[in-house]
Amino acid sequence: MKNDLEQRYINMIQDNVNVGKTNVGIEFISLVAGLVTLCFLIYLCADGISNFLIDKISVDTQLKIEKTISITSSKPYKLKNKDEEKIKNLENIRNTIVAQDKNLQNKSKFNIYETSNEEINAFVYPDGSIYVTKGLLDKINDNEMLTFIIAHELGHYVHRDHLKMISRQIIVYTINSIISSGSQTTDTTIGNISSLNELKHSRNQERNADKYANKMVYRIYGNNNGAIRFFQYLEKEEKAPEFIQYFSTHPSTKQRLKLIQNK
Repeated sequence: MKNDLEQRYINMIQDNVNVGKTNVGIEFISLVAGLVTLCFLIYLCADGISNFLIDKISVDTQLKIEKTISITSSKPYKLKNKDEEKIKNLENIRNTIVAQDKNLQNKSKFNIYETSNEEINAFVYPDGSIYVTKGLLDKINDNEMLTFIIAHELGHYVHRDHLKMISRQIIVYTINSIISSGSQTTDTTIGNISSLNELKHSRNQERNADKYANKMVYRIYGNNNGAIRFFQYLEKEEKAPEFIQYFSTHPSTKQRLKLIQNK
């Protein structure tokens, strides 16, 4: 009797049109997975088109965009009094590199500034300004190593990485505005997708900038010993395990060293 009642109850539920026959949890997971896939595909398509257009824009358009960026954005880097002799040396290195590549000529002045940061680092700003840290100037005096570093930053400029980065930020903001409608879950999903994809893009851009700098060092010195010494020096200084690269904007130093040794 008990089994008959249970079966009748089950049959009533199954026949009731007001009772859902699917699992709510599975539906939610499917919805989220679909949203993630949609966002990812939109992002990839928009990013691919954007990169293509950025590579094709004229020099005049590039310079106008850079001028606008320079005027409308601040540079939140704490500068220190110049070490005139070392900055002058970097400017001479910069001039040598620019003379070797017509893609750098008649563009930015590529002014070089020193920041107060004690880490060994350098970066290029969208208007072509190059920032080097106090730590770099204090610890690296090898001109071949410095040539690789400055050429790496100029490589980012040649590849228009600064414009592509800004483009990705605009794409993410636009997708957020269209899809999320203020939903915190959607905002977080889109943000996570763009962050992971940006890390991958950044690592690819770093590899390309390394290749550019390596070729430039070869062209100027006839070898890439300075580039190799630079990464060997970084290997001794850094403590992070190699897998951390997947959560970083840069490939591991070991991989970067291997890349230029094979060129």
